[in-house]
Amino acid sequence: MARYREATWLPIPENTAQARITPTQLILHSAAAPWSPERLRDFWNERGVTTESHFGVGYDGAVGQYMDTNVRADANASANNRAISVESAANTRNSDPWTADQLDTLVEIMVWAHRTHGIPARVCRSDTDPGFGTHRMFRKWSLGGTECPGNARAKQFTDTLFPRFLEALEGSPVPTVTVELENLRYGETNGDVADLQRALIKRGERIPAGVTGYYGDQTRAAVASFQRKQGWTGSGADGIPGTETCERLGLIVV
Repeated sequence: MARYREATWLPIPENTAQARITPTQLILHSAAAPWSPERLRDFWNERGVTTESHFGVGYDGAVGQYMDTNVRADANASANNRAISVESAANTRNSDPWTADQLDTLVEIMVWAHRTHGIPARVCRSDTDPGFGTHRMFRKWSLGGTECPGNARAKQFTDTLFPRFLEALEGSPVPTVTVELENLRYGETNGDVADLQRALIKRGERIPAGVTGYYGDQTRAAVASFQRKQGWTGSGADGIPGTETCERLGLIVV
């Protein structure tokens, strides 16, 4: 289960009804309502509401989690199968900035998502690119286009929030795991294969022999299983990782 320990657990029915995902993006929203996490949970439970998110952040920085982040939430249109979504209290026009308390909480959620799911510490460069963004960045993230989270918060994301996220990572760094693709081939034995195996096991894939550093049948099957869970088929799920497979596992290709 992928739950942020600082959040109040406020599960909604979709948490057990939706498909499982491997998130590679985190998308920030505004709720266009000055609601607490509990009131937002009640909204998700109202009949006819079909755009639930994983988290809700109140004006005071309080955070609720409604769904495991390995479960699909439907607030992001074409990104539903790969994105964690974070709603935040706002005025009804989505025109106010995030409060200082909201910014503190959002930074902490972003750091957690980076470390838990290996989401790259960068702004998304396209609607499918792994990283962090706001709902308004790409039209494919919204069926009809959106101004969420509003001009003030979009500017805060660029000028304040994302730089603070990067500073938080620098202040409490985690090891950077880099691999070379030519080392990740069937029959190879090396440290890059061991790093790949650790990443696969962390994501719930099964390698009965454990971390051996040897790329054999078990590792290839685990890679293929992970690739299929991304929705890839054919040569995209052949058990040999390319750059995107590595990125989704939290590995940096050099």
